[in-house]
Amino acid sequence: MSTTPGLNVIALISGGKDSLYSILHCIRNGHRVVALANLHPPDSQQQGQQQQEDDMDSFMYQTIGHNIIPLYESALGIPLYRAPITGDAVDTARIYGNDSSSISTTRNEADETESLVPLLTRIKQDIPHANAVSAGAILSTYQRTRIENVAGRLGLVPLAWLWMYTELPRPVGSTPGSSGLLDDMAAVGCEARIIKAASGGLDEGSLWENVSSSDDGGAVRRRLEKAMRRFAVEDLEQAVLGEGGEYETLALDGPGFLWKKRIVVEDSDRGVRSTGGGVCYSTITKAKCVSKDTGQEDIKPEDIRRPARLDESFQRALEVLKGAGGGGAVQESVTLQSTCQPLPAIDSHTASDTNSWTIFNVTAPEAGSDAGAQMHGISAKLQDILSRGAASSNPTTDDIVFTTILLRSMKDFAPMNDIYVSLFSKPNPSARVTVACGECLPEGVQIMASFAIDLGARRLRRGLHVQSRSYWAPANIGPYSQAITVPCQPETPVESSGGLVFIAGQIPLDPPSMEIPRAGNGEEAWYEDFSLYATLSLQHLWRIGRATQVDWWLGGIAFLARDDAQHRIRTKAQLAHKLWQTMNKQEEEEEEEDADLDVWDIKHGLREDPRSTRRVQPLPNFERVDYNHNNYNNSDAQISTPMFGVEVEALPRESDIEWQALGTTCSGVTLATVDTADADTRIWRTRLNSSSTVFYTIGFGKSSSSSTTQKTLDERIDTVISELQCDVSTSHVTVYLAGGVGISRCRAQVVPCRSVWGEGGQEMAAVMTIRRLHPT
Repeated sequence: MSTTPGLNVIALISGGKDSLYSILHCIRNGHRVVALANLHPPDSQQQGQQQQEDDMDSFMYQTIGHNIIPLYESALGIPLYRAPITGDAVDTARIYGNDSSSISTTRNEADETESLVPLLTRIKQDIPHANAVSAGAILSTYQRTRIENVAGRLGLVPLAWLWMYTELPRPVGSTPGSSGLLDDMAAVGCEARIIKAASGGLDEGSLWENVSSSDDGGAVRRRLEKAMRRFAVEDLEQAVLGEGGEYETLALDGPGFLWKKRIVVEDSDRGVRSTGGGVCYSTITKAKCVSKDTGQEDIKPEDIRRPARLDESFQRALEVLKGAGGGGAVQESVTLQSTCQPLPAIDSHTASDTNSWTIFNVTAPEAGSDAGAQMHGISAKLQDILSRGAASSNPTTDDIVFTTILLRSMKDFAPMNDIYVSLFSKPNPSARVTVACGECLPEGVQIMASFAIDLGARRLRRGLHVQSRSYWAPANIGPYSQAITVPCQPETPVESSGGLVFIAGQIPLDPPSMEIPRAGNGEEAWYEDFSLYATLSLQHLWRIGRATQVDWWLGGIAFLARDDAQHRIRTKAQLAHKLWQTMNKQEEEEEEEDADLDVWDIKHGLREDPRSTRRVQPLPNFERVDYNHNNYNNSDAQISTPMFGVEVEALPRESDIEWQALGTTCSGVTLATVDTADADTRIWRTRLNSSSTVFYTIGFGKSSSSSTTQKTLDERIDTVISELQCDVSTSHVTVYLAGGVGISRCRAQVVPCRSVWGEGGQEMAAVMTIRRLHPT
């Protein structure tokens, strides 16, 4: 149950099923819809309801049936605001304002998107407490990013409850199949008629069919699925929902808690028009609102189906964690005590190769004692470094693809963020991880920042920046993206050379509420709570990974917030590691018992048609692993991506855990372990076969052997760097350093931690990652 006040929502409506159904989800999630907003073709309001213009060819807005829109004010009992669409689709890029050649990257007054601005501004003037805007986007990044752009400028929270709906776990009570969302609409009495057909699978006979009918046993939806199957084998569920423009709908009725009246169009007031090319639509000369029949008053907001919180695989993983027992995983009597000693003053460094440039450990204690002043100083230093280096590509702060922000205290987050946001002027800002290191930072340092910069062409990058609240993953409303993908090879598309996917740190926010759920009560509930938090936040990482086509994780870090009960940290590290192993485990293939389709069972709902089963991108994708060249001693051993837990002072939103990982899209990876002279050091190597990129993860264990303890961590790092023949001036090196372990001369990004944990709860001295090109 959300503890924050509900939002006052302006609902963008087109008359289609998705925008009207999204209003139900607004109410389901505790928000209040205070206004309806609609954009119509120019001068259409002057025509009146008796006359309908042809459908306007708009990239952004559904306009078919626009003469019915005025009736929604009476039908829903919510004030309606309308305005004409002005301009055309000038900026046709997938991400609005992302054209690097554009003078203004935030707006183009001639673009039809900008028609939203005066309309929403007028509503805000009339209804000052309006603070959010909803839309029905399911898979259209084109539509979502434009609404988010406008919402951000007007200070409105964007809501997209149906975003990625086809990729989410089905709600409880939902039937398997390709018409899941339509079935959910039918379950609460929605009526949505096909008003336009534009697919080879549909014809004039499909017009005015009710796609969300609950009276026909789903017959219309089955016909839709049959018609679409011939043309949309790979994306059947999306086609059945009309996401490819196969058809458009007009919503006429719904549950009584929203729909006070229903809209009626008599048969005699409808016509059919064909425009050629298989496109046809209904014309409507007259419509009216009538009182509703009794019966739908029994449907309540809580009857609106919501996707399950966890995917099936993550629900199983959570059960595995719960099965480990409440905190019983650690059977040690020793009392662990993590330490925190200030890092000595550390210099900033840079490293670069043909693809990237990294700037490490930027601080500015001389700028002042408070975080705001130091962030100003860091910003100035960053701008100066950018102006003096890599002149051939002239990088700017908009070329930063990943940022690590280390704070002394989470109380400094807001003043840091206020200045950080000014670094970025274009869409898809850098992905980011932010943690607090407390007294582990050097004395006088409130903020330490490191930046990874892509030197390639911006047009070759891919960004994922979802700012809308949904059921999919947490909205990134701050100045950072969920993920940025860059090519592994310079001036080469990701499709050819593979890519590196920088993903923002993920904490266990419940996506629709943007709050951390509380699973249990009392001191004894920490194990249950943490298991849920670890699972939910890792699912966010996975969903972002799938959305960005990640094939393989190069390594994972679980940041763990300091726990006053120190013995819990080891347990939490073990749980995070067990969860990581579970989700990265290669599943055994099940033998097919019967390849034949049981048509009777499928027809009567006793078995799901395998042809309509959702195709989920495998992550990790073991088909990408080159087994012929791996260097593991046991060829049958489970190949696992290394992951470590690191304890820090605090995390955003008082979270217990934050996951960070680097992914890759590639044609293949070669995995190996590397021998080293240090018995307490373990090295994992991942080579991307389609490029010259190699990624190392090195775990430096804490040892009682005399041979190792006599060596400082600096010496051990020097040994590994030498053995791997790494040039630190061209490699991105990061060291996660346990408290009490000294380091003085490492040319690397340093993350000072209270403790570092490896597999099985092994306490580590440090973990180091190295990303390099052109290995010898």
